[in-house]
Amino acid sequence: MAEQHFQLTVRGALTDARLDALVEAGCDDATFSSIGELTFAEFDREASTLLEAVLSAITAVESVGDLEVLRMDPDELVWASEIASRTGRSRQSIDMLIRGRRGPGDFPAPASHATRNPLWRWSEVDAWFAAYEGRAAETERSAVIGAINGALQARHSLRGAAHAVPLRRALRQLLAS
Repeated sequence: MAEQHFQLTVRGALTDARLDALVEAGCDDATFSSIGELTFAEFDREASTLLEAVLSAITAVESVGDLEVLRMDPDELVWASEIASRTGRSRQSIDMLIRGRRGPGDFPAPASHATRNPLWRWSEVDAWFAAYEGRAAETERSAVIGAINGALQARHSLRGAAHAVPLRRALRQLLAS
């Protein structure tokens, strides 16, 4: 078994009683902090795989009262400034790579232009940098983060939805194909 490091963002304020309950539920391998109604849990969990570690942590956290895991961090969607931070480059260097003024070109296309600043998928950016730098990409970690966050978002969207049953069926069909 290896130690798996990851963070979860949880809806629900951290109280002394909840902290005690989280430790009792098996989250003694996490450090907790909170801001308002959000709790942040940073785990160092022993497990064979990252997926196994994350799923067991989600189960443990959500066994405590009305806590809901919202996402696994770091998030899959990143701004150019986050790409700079994760790669140890300047924001200007990333901008030049994005525009093709430096590097091999073909920087991944943004996943979204929904905000004023485009967002990229970290898994695509990491794979591009891996090829550019001649190293292995973190494909498993990126895949786990993307899949877990997609599932958590779908679950959250279905809670209380008037059309939850047909949406669940549609999601099962999408996942089966």
